[in-house]
Amino acid sequence: MRAKETIWRVVGITGACVLLLSMISFIDKRELGYRINDIEVDIENTYENFFIDEEDVMSLIFENKGDTVLGDAYGRVSLKEIERRVESHSFVKDAQVFRDLNGHLVVKAIQNKPMARIVADNGKQAYLGEEGDILPVSNKYTARVIVLSGKYMDELTSRKSIEGNEYDHKLYDLIEYINKDKFWSMQIAQLIVSKNGKVVMIPQVGDQKLEFGYAENFKSKFKRLEIFFKEIMPTKGWNTYSRVNVEYKDQLICE
Repeated sequence: MRAKETIWRVVGITGACVLLLSMISFIDKRELGYRINDIEVDIENTYENFFIDEEDVMSLIFENKGDTVLGDAYGRVSLKEIERRVESHSFVKDAQVFRDLNGHLVVKAIQNKPMARIVADNGKQAYLGEEGDILPVSNKYTARVIVLSGKYMDELTSRKSIEGNEYDHKLYDLIEYINKDKFWSMQIAQLIVSKNGKVVMIPQVGDQKLEFGYAENFKSKFKRLEIFFKEIMPTKGWNTYSRVNVEYKDQLICE
C-alpha cells in the first residue's frame, strides 16, 4: 500500500509540475502575442513643477535609437529597463511602468520637488531637492522657491546631496521650517550663508538684513523676529532699521 501511495504521490507532483509549466508557456505565448500599440505618459504634478514633459519622457524611453517599443510584443519589452531610463532624469523621483490588455504601455513619472534655489558666489546654480539631493537648474522651468546664496554655497553645489554633512542637514531643517510656516514662507526671500555657516535672511519686502546666526534654535529666534515684524515695524516704520540681529540668546537688536 505504501508503495502505491508513493507512486500516486509522484504521479500527482509530476502532473502538477507539467500543468504549471504548461500555464507558464501559455502565458509567455500569450504575452508574445500582445503588442504595444500606444504609449501613455502621466507626469505627476502635485506641486505645479514643470521640469520634465512628455517629450522628455519619450526621449528617455527611446534613448537607444535601435529601440522600437511600439509594435513590439509584450514579452519583448522590459518594464524595469524603461523605469530605469525614466528615473535617470534628475527631476524624476520615481517611475512606474505597466501595460494593459488594450496594447497600452503606461509610464507614470513622479517629479522631484525643489525646496530652494542655490546661487553660489562662483557662478554655479542648482536646486536643493526635497530628498536632500542637489539638482541641476532647468531651461524649461524656474521654481519659485527661497534662494540660497553666499560663500557656503560654493561647496554645496559641488556635492550630489547633503548626505553625510551635519551642517547641511541643519540648513535643510531651517529651509523646511520656513517653507512649512505660512507666515515665514511669505516673508523670507533669501538666505545668505557665509563660509562659516552663519545665516543672514533677506525679507520679501524691505531692505533689512536679518542676522540669524547659525542654523539652530529656530523657534526662539523666529519668535524674536516675529516681534520685530508684527510689533516694531508697524509702529516704527518699514525703513527705520536696516539691521536686525537675533543671533544671541534672548536678544533682539535693531539698528
